[in-house]
Parts: sequence; C-alpha cells; structure tokens
Amino acid sequence: MLGTLKLQQRLRSLADRWQMTRAELLFSVFLVFSFVSGIQAHVMPSVYPLTQSITDALLLVVCAPLLWLSYARGRDQRLWIWAVITYACTFFIEVAGVATGAIFGAYAYGPTMWIQWLEVPLIIAVNWTLLIMAMSQLATRFTQSPWLLALLTGVFIMIYDYFIEPVAIRLDYWTWAAVDIPLQNYLAWGVIAMVLSYPLHRLQIRYQNPALLVYAAAQLVFFVGLQILL
Repeated sequence: MLGTLKLQQRLRSLADRWQMTRAELLFSVFLVFSFVSGIQAHVMPSVYPLTQSITDALLLVVCAPLLWLSYARGRDQRLWIWAVITYACTFFIEVAGVATGAIFGAYAYGPTMWIQWLEVPLIIAVNWTLLIMAMSQLATRFTQSPWLLALLTGVFIMIYDYFIEPVAIRLDYWTWAAVDIPLQNYLAWGVIAMVLSYPLHRLQIRYQNPALLVYAAAQLVFFVGLQILL
C-alpha cells in the first residue's frame, strides 16, 4: 500500500514537472517503451516476421489514443475537422503520388503496411497528421506568427522525413524507382505540411500536448536507432 502511494506521488510529481496529465504521462511512457522495444523487435530475426505483420495495428494503437489525448487538452471541436481534412488530403496526395510519380517522385508502398486502399496504407496518413501536429507544436517555441509557424512546420517535416526515409526503405515500407531519394520528395512534404498546418495556427486550434512531442521524439529515435543497427 505504501509503495503504491509513493508511486502515485512520483507520477503526480513528474506529471506536474512536465505539465502533463497523469494519463498523458502514462501514455508517454508507453510511447517510449513501444518505440524502443520496436527497435529490438526489428533486429531480432525470430520476432521480426510477427512485427512486420502487425505494423498497422501497432501504429493505430499508438496514434488513436494520442489524437484523443490531444483533443482532450482543449476540447476544441475544430481539431476533429482539421484532422479529418488533413488525413484526407495527405492520403489522396499519396494516392496521386503513387499513381503518377509527379508529386514526390516515382515510388511504391511495400507489403509491410498491408491494410491499403488505392495502393496506399490507410494508417500512413494518420501518422503524417500527428507528425504535422507535433512539428507545429514544436514551431510555437520559436515564433507566434501564423505564416512563420507554418513555414517552420514545413521545414521540420522535411528534416524529419530525411531521417525516416533510409530505414523505411530497408523495412520495405516503400521503395523508390530511383537509386537516390528525390529532392522533390522532401520539398513536397515541406509544402504540404506548411499548407495543412497553417489553419492550426491561424485559427488557434487548441490541441498542444507534450505527449505529441514525446511521440515525435520516440519515433525519431526508432528510425535513427534502426539506421545504426540495421
């Protein structure tokens, strides 16, 4: 009983220090554990086939609660409208990109994320939506101008994608027709993130949540860690 009480006090202290609710703190711990253990699962031959088969489900388990926690922060109904529009835009831009090769360059998704429609994984746009939210939140540490915030969000997304690409290719998330990843891929995502993040800042939609930054950081550690180990 005393040990449980001390644990609760410790959790409350950490939540206050990091300006999180208890639910956000516990979920942040889960995020870190999920991505760090994911590194181990991807380098263990005996576990990797299972990990591949449940990639979609694991991402959904991570992304759906995070989106809800972000909404719960401000209870701003406009967040749901923005998230639906952003999901639809990123998904169908991906569909057009895969079909034509004109937006990002010629590429195709592999079977790792196997729940797909029109040759694009359904979960991928959820991840992009949350990353745009996270990078938008990070941008607010540097400026309050909506246009500059949107521009910084686009720059951060380009940098983030730079670290994602090499490992994503090795894990067969997607493949490029060219030997080198086209520069237009990074530029396109920068512009897309800039445009889609602008309403968040212009309309001052309330969603800021420290767990979003934990999510972005943990996922980045996942990709950088696998780039070193694979």
